[in-house]
Amino acid sequence: MNLLSRVYLLTGILFLMSCNTKKVIEPVQDYEEMEEITFEPIDIYPDSIELDSLPKVFRPSATMSYDIIHTKLDLRFDWIKRHVLGKADLMIKPFFRPIDSLILDAVGFDIHQVALTDNKTLAYRYDGANLTIILDKTYTRTDTFRLNITYTAKPDENPITGSEAITSNKGLFFINPTGSNPDLPTQIWTQGETEHNSRWFPTFDKPNERFSQEIILTVNDKFKTLSNGKLISSNKNADGTRTDHWKQEKAHAPYLAMIAVGDFHVETEYWNDIPLTYMVDKNYGKYAKKIFNHTPEMLAFFSNLLKYPYPWDKYSQVVVHEFVSGAMENTGAVVFGDFVQKTDKELAIENNDDIVAHELFHHWFGDLVTCEDWSNLVLNEGFASYAEYLWAEHKYGRTHAEYKRWIDIQTYFQENYFGRTRPVVHYYYDDKEEMFDRHSYEKGGLILHMLRNYIGDDAFFTALNSYLTKHAGSAVEIAELRMAFEDTIGEDLNWFFDQWFIGQGQPHIHITYTYDSLNHTLRIQTDQSETPDHFSYPFKLPTDVVIYHADGRVTYHPITITETIQEFVLNNINHKPLNYILNSNGDLLMIKSESGKSDTEYIHQVNHVSNFEEKISAIRNIKDQEKLIPILLNDSFYIWRSTAIELIEDTNSDNYIDKLQDMALSDHNEIVRRSAYYKLLNFDSFDPMLLTHLILKSEKSYPMLEIALNVIGIYEPASYKQYFDMFKNEESDYLVTMLVSMMPDDSQEYLEYAAQKARTIDLRYAAGFFEGYKDFTLSKGLKAIEHAIDSNLTIADPTNGSPVRKLHAMNFMLNLCNELIEMTDNVDAQILLDSSLFKIKAIALAETDPDLIESPIYNGFRE
Repeated sequence: MNLLSRVYLLTGILFLMSCNTKKVIEPVQDYEEMEEITFEPIDIYPDSIELDSLPKVFRPSATMSYDIIHTKLDLRFDWIKRHVLGKADLMIKPFFRPIDSLILDAVGFDIHQVALTDNKTLAYRYDGANLTIILDKTYTRTDTFRLNITYTAKPDENPITGSEAITSNKGLFFINPTGSNPDLPTQIWTQGETEHNSRWFPTFDKPNERFSQEIILTVNDKFKTLSNGKLISSNKNADGTRTDHWKQEKAHAPYLAMIAVGDFHVETEYWNDIPLTYMVDKNYGKYAKKIFNHTPEMLAFFSNLLKYPYPWDKYSQVVVHEFVSGAMENTGAVVFGDFVQKTDKELAIENNDDIVAHELFHHWFGDLVTCEDWSNLVLNEGFASYAEYLWAEHKYGRTHAEYKRWIDIQTYFQENYFGRTRPVVHYYYDDKEEMFDRHSYEKGGLILHMLRNYIGDDAFFTALNSYLTKHAGSAVEIAELRMAFEDTIGEDLNWFFDQWFIGQGQPHIHITYTYDSLNHTLRIQTDQSETPDHFSYPFKLPTDVVIYHADGRVTYHPITITETIQEFVLNNINHKPLNYILNSNGDLLMIKSESGKSDTEYIHQVNHVSNFEEKISAIRNIKDQEKLIPILLNDSFYIWRSTAIELIEDTNSDNYIDKLQDMALSDHNEIVRRSAYYKLLNFDSFDPMLLTHLILKSEKSYPMLEIALNVIGIYEPASYKQYFDMFKNEESDYLVTMLVSMMPDDSQEYLEYAAQKARTIDLRYAAGFFEGYKDFTLSKGLKAIEHAIDSNLTIADPTNGSPVRKLHAMNFMLNLCNELIEMTDNVDAQILLDSSLFKIKAIALAETDPDLIESPIYNGFRE
């Protein structure tokens, strides 16, 4: 499971200081990667926020009185009623003690029959969530028996709840089942985590259960299907349907079972004789492999790193619409939300490596070895989050990976800032859905990184191989991971696991450096006293001090912090060092401040330390920030070049204009190019037009092009037409908002372009588009307003099947009407207003979609 709502604090231009740079050009779209932040330490625990108190209910793993050995499902669908018509064949054996009855999870079903395989019907009780079956006799652990259950599942007819990571618990979702919405394909897909698959088939819906499975799907022949395992048969039926039979031999947890049905484009390739399939919307078919770029390379990398080959029989990745999470690691059949579908140019801005690596690594950590309860979710999600770091380190280098880790640290700290802190392994949660947070994901990965650095790469990956080998096909808790490491290195690690996984928080440390030239010593005092009392305090922190000597030597001095206030004395340092750093590799998760170092030492740190965390620390502490510009402007890592650009002020712009223009045109990183261009636009003395024309003719990045189009629209509208013609037929709708916002007049070509885009705009860009469409329309007068309202009346018509687009159109028209209301002295405006409101009200009253009727816009006309 990928936590899609992760807060990326910094994925583009970095702002290191509070600056009053004049913003001349403001792009219409809100670029997440252009977000302004500082490197100032965060006040993690403001007095106004109360920290969570832990509830007193212990959450154990589920007690198993029986074990489902195999699940076989035969499924058909009533698309109109949104029902699943199912037959379940469950092979079961008592776990240890004899049983004469059992309880299955089955939420919101109509139960038609329960029988044994020989058709002997069984008595049962059903309360809408639990199916209690009275067996025909007492069975012992040496027996197996098979239950046949005929049922109708109605996932849409049950109360819906969700969490930050998974917004709905329906389990199975019908998307546009009648085909009435032209903006959506017709699909069925499932989302089983945490315990939601029991809304479409009866099971023991707990993560410590495991079964092999078969799923037989009968669907319209035009649809493709996907499930776990391999497709062992596919037969066309006389009624225009087709029956596909999927079978997975290896057992997995119930929440990992899945199906998907839809009119997908499918691309197939092979890696080590394992079939890889990429399933996307047909209009993204030519980008299918690029959307899931590097999948074969990731499979090879993770298999080699773990010395444990990919353990499943296939690897499929499918994109669905209206998915309720980022992605889900169903065994061998990962489901992604449609946000991953991008064109070449969009993928150049942001690829899907992180989410693809995350879900793939789950196939070892989560699917092969599964957390036995949700309290131990970090054993799934912490590893998957750390996989993103491992892949970035392998593919893009250590600096890029460390930058990513720094983002994870800030993301985790944000959760702390809002008052949520808990043990990572948390046996006292209120609701299992709460476990899908920054502690299970980011903090889990950060802890693994500390452990890797503490014991070394060889031991770390050897221990992971041992853990996977020993526990393959089973459910585990945190102690079993600890023992795998202890057995590997021969050292008791209870202190580490208790402190970081069972304990809470992280240390707040102030470090004071003092060099004594008379005694030739370096004194380092560490003070943890600002750490909140309810954290695992004082923390034990094995680390080191690196000293950069005046004679060019670099020495490392291991230390272990164990006390609230502690002093370390390093002797025989005959000359004042050039610099000294505690925690030189930056692996410790902590809130750090320090004193006793000068700008000279911090400048040395920026020049000579590659570690991202310590470079940030130096940049933050340097008083004369201007000294950083020439150092960082030519750095090999794009973030530091962007940082340097942000430090350039109007007062020293003459020294850098040529360099910035060169960077805006030719830097190999799009974020740096954008940063340089954006900075130039904010210099009072700079004429941007020549550079802007060059960018529009050579640049491939949509964000850069969007800013450049904005400049043209503001400063040289006479040139707009040539660029409108150049970009109006782009495959992606990324630029449409800017194109519409900057259209210079109300010529028929522009009016029709805006109206046509309102009918077809990719809904990912719809909110920004309709805002830009409104601005354009209102700036051009009554002709444009009348044309826009007439065009959007058609979109909002009740016979139009796209509720989201209808809602946008209705909101857009009402915004225009609000402006007409203000034109009290214009008779034509008031006539248009009256006519438009009459038509809009008629549309609202004729609407039958219940979701739209209940919306404020539609409901307002009915009151």
